[in-house]
Amino acid sequence: MHLPESRGGGGGGVTDLVVVLSELGRALTPSPFLASAVLASGALLAADPASVASTLLEALADGDRVGSVAFASSTGSYEGPGRATLATSPGGYRLRGTAGFVLDADVADDLVVATHTEAGESAVVAVDTASPGLTVERMHTVDETRRLFTVAFDGVQVAEDRLLCEPGQQAEMLLDRVLALGLIAVAADAVGASERMLDTTVDYAKDRQQFGKPIGSFQAVKHHCANMAIAVESSRAAVEGAAGKVDEDPARSMVAASILASYVGPACSRACALAVLVHGGIGFTWEHDAHLYLKRVKLDEVLFGTPAWHRRRLAGRIVPSAVPA
Repeated sequence: MHLPESRGGGGGGVTDLVVVLSELGRALTPSPFLASAVLASGALLAADPASVASTLLEALADGDRVGSVAFASSTGSYEGPGRATLATSPGGYRLRGTAGFVLDADVADDLVVATHTEAGESAVVAVDTASPGLTVERMHTVDETRRLFTVAFDGVQVAEDRLLCEPGQQAEMLLDRVLALGLIAVAADAVGASERMLDTTVDYAKDRQQFGKPIGSFQAVKHHCANMAIAVESSRAAVEGAAGKVDEDPARSMVAASILASYVGPACSRACALAVLVHGGIGFTWEHDAHLYLKRVKLDEVLFGTPAWHRRRLAGRIVPSAVPA
């Protein structure tokens, strides 16, 4: 949807993408849409045209292949030191190391991998998951509606044309662009899930009787529902605003996305926690869907960096001397 028509897409922007992502969150859809249609395609779109990116992007847009990105270290860090290492070898490069929290790696045909070179510069490569030396292991996380994996690279051969951009600043810019897309995507997902919980909770508060009255008539329950509504509406406005800024000025996408991540994740998590609370005893059972939505939103909150990490990044951009190196 967000790819240009010339690249096989719908010609829309991130603002259009947000509408779809919100509905996927509302339905708790277990799909590789985020991994492939948003993250991998976004990375390939921003890549150097001289690389293999155009061919891979066309295959993703046609649905012939599924992609994902491996940007985090095995500990979940999105900063350089823990990434896999890319070493020069005859005919291209050799990739060694481990990436963690990789979405849908079990069904992905191609991975866009964040690495660092022997000189310590950031680099981004596209790796075929059928390559010898690449292994995938399922991670068990709080949210069972998404599948996350650890991917190990043991001397995986990478051809020269699979280096997606020049190492260094260009690679950092590509990584920031895709990370911003991911942050906006999971924020939109969280808004859709929280909105569904708000609707479900309000309906329940109208129907559930206690002391001969609907529980929604009690002041404390009204406060909880009002706080949920404030969180959902303000989060939706924040997502739409951030998506619009990315469409207008991609160069500032990381700042907008970090501001978004600092607010929306915690706000939607609180909204879903209140939904569990208002539902009372049934809200704490596995038979009710409330726990599924809460877990989905909690993963959305931290999947591409915790709110605290993003606040630190923002502080470093505004007052560099305020944040230790």
